[in-house]
Amino acid sequence: MLLHSDSADFVSSESLAAVFHGKRGVIELNRIPTPKPRGQEVLVRVEACTLCGSDLHNFKGSRKVAVPTIPGHEIVGRIEAFGPDAARTDASGQPLAPGMRIVSGIVASCGECFCCQRGLTQKCLRAVKYGHQGFVEGYELLGGLAEHCLTLNR
Repeated sequence: MLLHSDSADFVSSESLAAVFHGKRGVIELNRIPTPKPRGQEVLVRVEACTLCGSDLHNFKGSRKVAVPTIPGHEIVGRIEAFGPDAARTDASGQPLAPGMRIVSGIVASCGECFCCQRGLTQKCLRAVKYGHQGFVEGYELLGGLAEHCLTLNR
């Protein structure tokens, strides 16, 4: 049984996620361990996310994407936990705390690479693209069609 709570102090050990494994038209519901956020990560309990044309192209097989992956980006959710190095303020300098609602865009850029230094953050060489990342152990929850998502707050 998957536990759920309205308390920002409670994080369930598993998150239910819609996972695309690359088979055209098929998405499976899988339980994935909910990691504790590391470094600059923030664990967010997802309340809503968008599916866009790229998600549909992936699902229909007309666009290549690393699989398995959790589709969905432009995520709305509530902060559940901060990694030790995560900023505790948003992009405008406003304070962040567990339980607060946030919005996350499709790309988390590093701010330091060649592209970022020239204002091309969407082309960041170390970007995380929510909803388009293939699974790496401990970093599976990088899409919005899941109960939780790891976001970066640099």
